[in-house]
Amino acid sequence: MAERYVPRVTEAAIPEDGSWAELTGKEVLMLHVPEWEEEVRLPFRGAQWVWLYDRREDAYIFCFRLKDGTERALAFAKDHGGRLLMDERAYGFFSILIVTEELNSLQKETPMLLFPEVFLKRHPKAGW
Repeated sequence: MAERYVPRVTEAAIPEDGSWAELTGKEVLMLHVPEWEEEVRLPFRGAQWVWLYDRREDAYIFCFRLKDGTERALAFAKDHGGRLLMDERAYGFFSILIVTEELNSLQKETPMLLFPEVFLKRHPKAGW
């Protein structure tokens, strides 16, 4: 059994843009995080992730640790990026794709982080 991932991050990035897409028949949440130039070039296989809910900020936090130990987090505040998580596609399994380039200019060669088969278990106190 895999070791449970307990995040140690102290800050989270806020995606500048986000959009839903369908790739190979699966729902994908595409996120533009320009400051992660190095991170999108790291191998993502074997990554661990977990969703947290921050009551004070009314935000879901997607935390992940790559196999090399790199750890990062993304914040989805209810009235900002959280709107993407209110979409019906976010109520089942979906993938998260993170890039540093504008979403409308992606190419096959664009470096990216991909987290397949993510599931957001909604926190009862969130209400969204």
